[in-house]
Amino acid sequence: MINISASSVFEPCHGFVQPEKYYAACVFDSCVLPNLDLECSSLQIYAATCADQSVCIDWRSHTNGVCSYKCPSDKEYRACGPLIETTCKSSQQNETSTKQVEGCFCPNGTMLYDSGVDVCVKTCGCVGVDKIPREFGERFTIDCQDCICLEGGSGIVCEPHECAKPNKTSCDGEGFYEVNEVNSEDFCCPIVTCKCNTSLCTAKAPKCKLGFEVHSHIPSGHCCPVYECVPKRVCVHQNAEFLPNSSVFVDKCQNCFCTNEVNVSTQLNIISCEHIPCNTYCEPGYEHQPVQGECCGKCVQTKCVIRTAHNSQLILSPGEFKNDPYNNCTIYSCVKVHNQFVSSTSEITCPLNISISYNCDSSTYYSKPLRLFYILFQTSPRSFVPNFTLSVCWLLAQSNVAIFHVNRYSAEANSMDHKCSCCRESKTTVKKVILKCPNGHSISHKYIYVESCSCQDTTCGLCTIPIFLGCF
Repeated sequence: MINISASSVFEPCHGFVQPEKYYAACVFDSCVLPNLDLECSSLQIYAATCADQSVCIDWRSHTNGVCSYKCPSDKEYRACGPLIETTCKSSQQNETSTKQVEGCFCPNGTMLYDSGVDVCVKTCGCVGVDKIPREFGERFTIDCQDCICLEGGSGIVCEPHECAKPNKTSCDGEGFYEVNEVNSEDFCCPIVTCKCNTSLCTAKAPKCKLGFEVHSHIPSGHCCPVYECVPKRVCVHQNAEFLPNSSVFVDKCQNCFCTNEVNVSTQLNIISCEHIPCNTYCEPGYEHQPVQGECCGKCVQTKCVIRTAHNSQLILSPGEFKNDPYNNCTIYSCVKVHNQFVSSTSEITCPLNISISYNCDSSTYYSKPLRLFYILFQTSPRSFVPNFTLSVCWLLAQSNVAIFHVNRYSAEANSMDHKCSCCRESKTTVKKVILKCPNGHSISHKYIYVESCSCQDTTCGLCTIPIFLGCF
């Protein structure tokens, strides 16, 4: 860059100004004072001296930007420009000066509005304090003044800006307050708006019951929120919340869970429960009954279970009698004693064949009641009726024969029919039996049962049924 002063760049000026001393000054600035960046100053002074001799040297473009010259955005750099720039005010005057200087000038096609107003304009109109060029007749607002650019030297004439009548704004709603805001369409006329400050609201969020939560929303045109308790879509049991499909413990006898179904009245999800499975099957003679404090009941015996001789099973209630289905002479019964079920089996015994003769000692006298028994004879197709009872008395006769006397039981008279006075009953009881008919009906029947008998010495005819018995 030192050689520029002696190069062809400044050659047009060499005939007017010798470059040696400027070259020496540039060498000194570069070598002795390198940190002060004085090289450009030496070249600038040399170029200015050349300009005084009406020689324009555009040297800065040859420094590769080292000695650039910065101008405002609305101006441009010129190596040789007029010493006095033409303005709107001086455009009519004849400028005779030919001296040129480097600097920032209005771009081609524009001119400086005035020497005191450093604004480049395309047409000469007005320029106000905002440094914005205006054309003649142009209306504009500046500093909240309504202005107009007038010709004839009047310049800019302004008067106070008038604002349109604002719409009345009411901020009576809770939480609202008035604020003056800048009008984007007219900066000089603020507008009154209502701003919301929720800290001014008096309503507080409620405390919701279990299964509900607080929701809030701000209705259109309002500032303060409106609160309400809305369901959380959960189940509630014993002050606890349960999500859908989760288990809920209600009691040990139920399996419960929270469903997605909603109870319309409570708005809570419904808890569905199922009783735990229990085995309710009981063996014959037993019934399934609940047990207090337990989830499942137990089988409790309510009837007697009897296994017959033919390996069949009979189920009898307490107090019930039933014949063996294969043997009418066997009767099964059931009783309940001290909460215990007792079953019994009774056999009807038939009498021995008593038509037997024995040799008896002539000196033997024996009187004895035989075992008492009754025999059921079928007297009609509808019932079994005890027909008669035999009482046996033994008496030694001269013919060494014991005579068997019969007292006949009369069903019609319900009493004993005495056929011989020598043998009579001495003790009887009334027995009660249940007669079962083939058609399934049962009949209660009473009869006289001979407990014991005795022989009385009395005159009687021949026995109705004389039987020769052996001696005892």
